[in-house]
Amino acid sequence: MPIWTERELKALQPILERMAQDASPLEGKRALVLCSAAGDVVFYLAERVGPNGTVIGLELNEALLQHARIEAHKRNVSVEFHKAEMYSIPFPDESFDALISEFVVYPTPEPTLIGQPEMARVLKPGGWLLLTDVIVTKPLSEEARAALRAIGLDYLCEATPEDFREWMDEAGLVDVEIHDWTPLLRQVWEQRRVSDRESGHQAGYALLLEDQDFRLGEAIFYLYVRGRRPA
Repeated sequence: MPIWTERELKALQPILERMAQDASPLEGKRALVLCSAAGDVVFYLAERVGPNGTVIGLELNEALLQHARIEAHKRNVSVEFHKAEMYSIPFPDESFDALISEFVVYPTPEPTLIGQPEMARVLKPGGWLLLTDVIVTKPLSEEARAALRAIGLDYLCEATPEDFREWMDEAGLVDVEIHDWTPLLRQVWEQRRVSDRESGHQAGYALLLEDQDFRLGEAIFYLYVRGRRPA
């Protein structure tokens, strides 16, 4: 996934704002951020849960995990960061009011393989699962994947929006909604293309923005998915 610039992150803020809105009220609540990367989403939520709330980040990448802990100390923010496990969440059932699996604004290079049933397990009744992901709905050749990796898009979940809905339903979640954030991300990628002078990157941008079979909105989508554990 790309490392976004400050300008690009500002354009992507509506995603975090929507997450905070859907999980509200957050004051005094417990939230878990899965694949918390450098901790930015954890710090964002910490401001909203207040002094009586708790935010915990789980991250596989050891370097990012240590960076997040150092940053928390610098900021004097009372949050926790733990080493993630690949297939399970190391907390008891019904531990959190909200779980955020955020992989668009601040992506980690080492995503877990934890599915929606395991995410739902640690939610309290009435708790929200909120996740973002980038998907491709058609098989991509290795040449196409290499072109996308060259511009920073090195992770694509091979799935459809319908797959996500089925996974949420199978996990027992209700009030499931799937929103397409592709138009927002397309604007960011278009701006990046203009500023990127590297000739070797043009094939990736052409595939992502112009290709009739695979361009954004055709076979590549940025999704925002939410669901609630029944009360």
